[in-house]
Amino acid sequence: MVRPLPVELQNSIKSLLLQNTPFSVIRKRYPSVSLSTLTRYKKKFLSSATLPAGGRPSFFSVSTQQYIARMLRNGTQDGPKAVQEYLRSIEIDMSLSGVRKLLKRMGFKPRRKIKTNFISKKNKPLRLAWAKKHQYLTVNQWRQWVFSDETGVNLWGSDGNSYYWSDGGDILQPYQTEPHVEGDGGSVLFWDCITANGLGYGTTVMDGSVDSTVYVDILQTSPLHTLEYYDMDRNVIRFQQDNASPHTSGITQDWFSANGFIFETIRDWPAQSPDLNPIEHVWYQLKRRLNTYPTRPTTKEELVARITSEWYKFTKNDCLKYIDSMPARIKVVMW
Repeated sequence: MVRPLPVELQNSIKSLLLQNTPFSVIRKRYPSVSLSTLTRYKKKFLSSATLPAGGRPSFFSVSTQQYIARMLRNGTQDGPKAVQEYLRSIEIDMSLSGVRKLLKRMGFKPRRKIKTNFISKKNKPLRLAWAKKHQYLTVNQWRQWVFSDETGVNLWGSDGNSYYWSDGGDILQPYQTEPHVEGDGGSVLFWDCITANGLGYGTTVMDGSVDSTVYVDILQTSPLHTLEYYDMDRNVIRFQQDNASPHTSGITQDWFSANGFIFETIRDWPAQSPDLNPIEHVWYQLKRRLNTYPTRPTTKEELVARITSEWYKFTKNDCLKYIDSMPARIKVVMW
């Protein structure tokens, strides 16, 4: 008894035969299918067939579509290319555009992957402990903090977005995120801080990286001038920075001590936690504004001019909106 071909393969052959595809072309796609088998299926499928009026016939079984949907939902397959490779493994040949149309008919749509900061196994419990320690701070207490950071800004625009395909599930899966490691470089580095009173005085580093010497030069001007401008008492406020090596070096510690700051409170910040720093959202908004320019900057000087122009459009209320979100950020870490 002749063993029948898989249903998906039969339907694929049927579709090709209905399109009057030559046997030679079909055999090139499916070399395991003999001429006698093709002849038999031609008689079976075309003896009383009525050619369709138009459009590509659906030749996927319900079980195949259910399998593809399940693989997309659990992340085993992440999009049209992976689905296409799976279909080829069961001897079904389909173009990428055809796969995309199929996925849309099944209710899937492409969605941008959410970038998340990378957190090592070692730092996860330390980060949780820090969140528990600060979970009872009020909004008014968070407003006593000065949040600082630096960001790289690319001369040629931001990195592209990544996408995954979803049919509307509510629970965010790991494969729907894109790990992002803190410290990505850019054409220029921009340092600043935000306070409950508004933006700080920014500093741009045109070339090279920020080492301890450069960082102390930044501290000597930007934060001190910011505190003086807003009449903020350094004995009352809490200055925040991450624990990058230039921020914790002996030179930097000496500077903080000489200028009336308590360094032990400054260094109390969890590693690999840019998501806890509200200034990160201001960076995001800044880069969105920079990306709205119709042309790209051609020099670093032009880029810096744009950064300065857009940065100082942020208001006190913009800063408060993100600083006041600190209790919610703490809760997310503790969930």
